[in-house]
Amino acid sequence: MPRKNLVIGVVGDESHHSTWLGSNALGAERSYDVCLVYFGQQPGRFAGDAEHYVAAKGIKYALLNRLFHTDLAGLWQQYDAVWLPDDDLAADPTTINRLFALAAEYGLEVAQPAIHHGEISFRALRAQPGYRLRYVRFVEMQCPLFSRSAMERVAPLFALNKSGWGLDWLWSSMFAEDQVAVLDAAAVDHLRPLRKGGVHTRLAQLGIEPEADHRQIVQRFELAIDVRHKEAVRGIGRWRGVTKTGELVWTQPRWTQFLPRKWRPRCAA
Repeated sequence: MPRKNLVIGVVGDESHHSTWLGSNALGAERSYDVCLVYFGQQPGRFAGDAEHYVAAKGIKYALLNRLFHTDLAGLWQQYDAVWLPDDDLAADPTTINRLFALAAEYGLEVAQPAIHHGEISFRALRAQPGYRLRYVRFVEMQCPLFSRSAMERVAPLFALNKSGWGLDWLWSSMFAEDQVAVLDAAAVDHLRPLRKGGVHTRLAQLGIEPEADHRQIVQRFELAIDVRHKEAVRGIGRWRGVTKTGELVWTQPRWTQFLPRKWRPRCAA
């Protein structure tokens, strides 16, 4: 029976994508196929790990934009949902199956797994016990999941810059609040320190300033994200969430919104 979902990983020689595969690399227990875009130095490496494979070099989102018009043309359109994790994320098939299932159950257009172990840039994305998901209004570029209809809208955005910075705030702003969520019940581990991957070296070699790309996206699309950015970074936002028992709740009492930001309750670090 054809699998409904697709995982696309842009992977190098130190990739942790093997955790996504389970004991049998092409086993039937997965609800998803795997596509690997290999940018490493050993021709053909990891080709046997995936249903779809291509070797190509580039920065993640700009590279995917090019491949969606060439080697991978028409691929993601065959699936109900697509997950685009970085290669330093560890997740077993049970977790990834749950990720896709929860996104479909709650009608999410854009989602991501919460981060269990490992360094994070946004406290709001740290896994919170007691929740299935939280509607935090932000899904980071590290590991977004898109429904097929959402991919139709966001895939053209991958061509907007070389670094990909700022795209996550743009796609998080394109959908209703109850269509964008972080999934606590499908948390993954981040295995590499922040800003230690080769992508930052490659961007510097190309003379690309990611912060400038981010500012350009925010200004071009007039994204009013100052408050949302601070709330996401510090984990101090008041968001809707679904508990493990399925109850829709606020993550903080209403009165906390009247406190100065430095005194508001935070998500776990």
